Amino acid sequence: MSDSFIFSIDGITNYSFFLTIVVFLIAGMVKGSIGMGLPLVSITLLSFYTTPRQAMMLIIVPTLVTNFLQFYRSTDRVNTVLSNKFLLVSLFVCTFTFSFFSFSLEQKTLSFLLGLIIFLFVIYRWSRVSPSFGLGFDKTLQVGSGAIIGTAAGFTHVWAPTIAVLLVIRKANKEQFVALTGLFIFVGSIGLFFTHYLFDLLDRQSLIFSTLMILPSIVGFLIGEKIRSFISEKLFETLLMLFLLIASTNLLYKSDFITYFMKASGKS
Repeated sequence: MSDSFIFSIDGITNYSFFLTIVVFLIAGMVKGSIGMGLPLVSITLLSFYTTPRQAMMLIIVPTLVTNFLQFYRSTDRVNTVLSNKFLLVSLFVCTFTFSFFSFSLEQKTLSFLLGLIIFLFVIYRWSRVSPSFGLGFDKTLQVGSGAIIGTAAGFTHVWAPTIAVLLVIRKANKEQFVALTGLFIFVGSIGLFFTHYLFDLLDRQSLIFSTLMILPSIVGFLIGEKIRSFISEKLFETLLMLFLLIASTNLLYKSDFITYFMKASGKS
């Protein structure tokens, strides 16, 4: 399927349009179920039939809206913002800055970075390693954490791996996890949007298409909230990790990393 298919909204490309609606519906369901994963899952699925760069542009508006909704539905919002203010500033600045430089990377480099981040995230979750610093972050640690999350997301537009690791380290409970994830990604998404808008990196057609994906994302999000009460978190996470492992392998394959690694191994 050609890359131009995904951004053409007319009768000829109805299949691509409805396939993308399904992608964001599924991604929204994942986010509603575990509090994160819309960018990660949607980029992963979109990358099967379009380029990582186009997928990264498509997710901007749905990510912004769904994470605002997620944080808005949480409790104690003002205190949550104030207690993480240094992290939020660092996160915004780094996301805004490094998302601009992401456009200088080649498609294969983006595929490699996305695949590597997702793969490392899966290995981390399966390792069950859980260092702890508690929820009482000092200023330096907040700024450093925000910089790491923002830099990784700026280049790849993927948040789940770095935020999940941070919140596991902080031993956040389920309510804190959902609220903080929504807040962090919402603030970072504002940085992404401003970078793309101010530097004309998001064309009008892509912006329209991205905006149209708000509805299926929200519907999926609301369905996911219902699903959360019917299945165990352990089973859902296991299935999600298996899917992400397959997806990361696909991205690494598209970057030619696996082919290069196999050739290098053959010579040794």
